[in-house]
Amino acid sequence: MMVFSSKRWFPIFLVAFVLTMVSIWMNAPGVMAGYPATAFDLLVTVCFFLVWFLFGIPSGIKGEGAFLVFIGVYWGLGLVAGLFALFAPYEELLLFGIWYSVPAHGLGLLLGNMTLLKLVAPFVGLGVSLMGYGTGRMLRQKKPA
Repeated sequence: MMVFSSKRWFPIFLVAFVLTMVSIWMNAPGVMAGYPATAFDLLVTVCFFLVWFLFGIPSGIKGEGAFLVFIGVYWGLGLVAGLFALFAPYEELLLFGIWYSVPAHGLGLLLGNMTLLKLVAPFVGLGVSLMGYGTGRMLRQKKPA
């Protein structure tokens, strides 16, 4: 049985919090004004997901199960929030919508549909995070020649 202590969760939470806040800050002006995604928004979004990928690599090398649980819960909440925002747009969920969709606003440039973004962003985030973790696992298993 794996014990989840604050020593394992806090660094992951801190990185996720700071990364998301910075991405929201960078993308918020266009989102809040209702502008469509721009190339700058796409760049911010790519950087956001790139950091999730890079953050997964050391977790994969160390074999940290806490990272896998965290990203499952984190991005799972994003998917639930996106579904609620689409089918039951409660004002109470506005902060969750901002938290998960604004950092990924740049994907709207590729998707062309901001409604679809609410469902796609958590899957992209989970996929990128898992790819980083998997890359770390592969690097760990590689034997020096």
